[in-house]
Amino acid sequence: MTTKRMLRRAMPGVLAALALAALPGAASADGLSSALDSCPTRTVERPFARWLDNTNYTLVPGGTFEGSLAGWTLTGGAKLVSGSEPFEVNGRGKLALSLPPGSSATTPPVCVAVLDATMRYFAANDGGLTSLLRVDMLYRAPSGAVLPLPLGLNLAGRSWAPSLPGVVGANLLGALNGGQASVQFRFSTAGLGAKWRIDDVYVDPRMVR
Repeated sequence: MTTKRMLRRAMPGVLAALALAALPGAASADGLSSALDSCPTRTVERPFARWLDNTNYTLVPGGTFEGSLAGWTLTGGAKLVSGSEPFEVNGRGKLALSLPPGSSATTPPVCVAVLDATMRYFAANDGGLTSLLRVDMLYRAPSGAVLPLPLGLNLAGRSWAPSLPGVVGANLLGALNGGQASVQFRFSTAGLGAKWRIDDVYVDPRMVR
């Protein structure tokens, strides 16, 4: 097992331990479980298993781009286009989301808990060598303030490929608001002539194996 994978497996435990220290007062086992994951029950699947990632994930609302995009915010010419990712991890699809230069797409609010660890998606780079895809998480604090937190840059090539796992670094903050937080994920193009397509956006709930 590589050092990177060992760290990734250990991360939920570290976050949980820190979160427990932040929670007011010791509680029963049921209380601790509720505090660590108070998000609604979500349907899980393993869409990245063929890439040796057996983590369970759940779809972000509208994340297949095959139905309603209610709750998504599209700017700068972002739009649906024909041609979904070819791996059919969520069944055969027909559409993907195109992100031309200067555009962005923001998901609807998603509930994440202390033990939610990563998010992944599929992407294809339709731009040149300087074409980048930026991913940020927008954390909604109890006060209503929106805090942008970077998840990383995608440097992938022209062929469809799964992204690397993006660590949801703000999940610990959920412990300060009943064990959960409301976040959104924002995809935006970066670099000269940046142009991308994305499809099948997932978040990892509770790191269930």
